[in-house]
Amino acid sequence: MSTIAIISLILHGVTFLWIITLVQKLSLKETETDHKKTVKEIEDLLAAYTLEMKEENEKLLKQFEAMRKVPVAKEPEDASTLATPAKPMSEPEPEAVRESDPAPPEEQEESVPPWLDGSNDEAVIVETSDQSRVISLAKQGLSVEEIAKKLNMGKGEVELLLKFYG
Repeated sequence: MSTIAIISLILHGVTFLWIITLVQKLSLKETETDHKKTVKEIEDLLAAYTLEMKEENEKLLKQFEAMRKVPVAKEPEDASTLATPAKPMSEPEPEAVRESDPAPPEEQEESVPPWLDGSNDEAVIVETSDQSRVISLAKQGLSVEEIAKKLNMGKGEVELLLKFYG
């Protein structure tokens, strides 16, 4: 009777090990499919982005060609500017030379950039990057299309920025 119990325990142990290996294989396949899905999404986004860039480049090329075909009106040359002779440079006066000499170092004031100087009351304009604007608009709940329209960007470009930075 004890031999049957020992054989049963061994079979149960083997069965549990077999179940554990099957679960590990399933989870490995799931992560593999998730990885493949992510890679496929990135490839699709990059393909869409490059297609959009090609379209924009073609539009730009057409605009450039159209601008090239438009004749440029040349300004008539002023006869008086052509007729004036060149004046020779005279030597500077000694007083003028003294004024242009830099002051000794102890007399010079330390120059402070305007953004560090507290006396400048003008507002400092800080330009934000496209990435930060896209992320902030996405956090506000705007869709990809709305963000693209608002920032005058392509939909694929916004999707890529959100994918990489969001």
